[in-house]
Amino acid sequence: MSTDDSNLIPTDEQEQLFSQLLERVHTEEVLKKQHYLPITARGYGSRCIPGGIVQYREFVESPTANGNTARRKVLALDCEMVGVCEGQKELAFLAVVDLLTGDILINTFVHPTNTVRDWCTRSSGITSVGMKAAVKDNLALPGWKAAREMLFEHMDRNTILVGHALHNDLKVLGVVHPTIIDTAILTADAVYGPLERPLRRTWSLKTLANDLLGLKIQAGKCGHSALEDAMATRQVLVHCIKSPLTLEAWANDLRSKEPPKPKEQGKEEPERDSWVD
Repeated sequence: MSTDDSNLIPTDEQEQLFSQLLERVHTEEVLKKQHYLPITARGYGSRCIPGGIVQYREFVESPTANGNTARRKVLALDCEMVGVCEGQKELAFLAVVDLLTGDILINTFVHPTNTVRDWCTRSSGITSVGMKAAVKDNLALPGWKAAREMLFEHMDRNTILVGHALHNDLKVLGVVHPTIIDTAILTADAVYGPLERPLRRTWSLKTLANDLLGLKIQAGKCGHSALEDAMATRQVLVHCIKSPLTLEAWANDLRSKEPPKPKEQGKEEPERDSWVD
């Protein structure tokens, strides 16, 4: 098990940070508005979720807390997807980090269960050669269900899951989870909350990392790195919690550029995040 040495959180500060994170967990109402799947969606049967290969009936809730098993309190995760049959996306790489300790818990290829038609290398960072090598060397999990089981080894329903546009990641993992902090929602709410408006747009992780941290990510020509994105999500969230004035200044600047609220406002539909952020 390795550790993220950047932005390490002292042990004596971890409990305070955890308490602050609990206060930022999104409500069920907010999650529904931002495309998170409720467990009742399993009733849709064998239909696949839009853009994915996981059937509604295959979604499962995260495990209940078990006093005999130690679980992590807060996890940051990121998935990379590839294009399979009929233009659908399937999980191909999973990275999971303990947000409080910086421990890297999962950083692995996931062998797709369907024939890959598009490796989406520019965004996923995954190539056919890389996947074949990982499978040959037994360094790839055998499909998204195996990845989900590995994730569940580190968490339960009380674990706070952190991600950027995390609904996309949970859809390819077939997971329904109630305790979530999404940095896309958190930062957009900082902009639109004072205006009492719906979240008209969200900002990419790359933009947030640059604007809030001065951190350059996704800068190479080889596509995204799931681990880099999970680490960056962790750093963005910790910074937003520890430096609220910086977040407020960033939000104020963007809010000042928003057009005035129309006198007769209909229902605003928030701009949807792309399937792969």
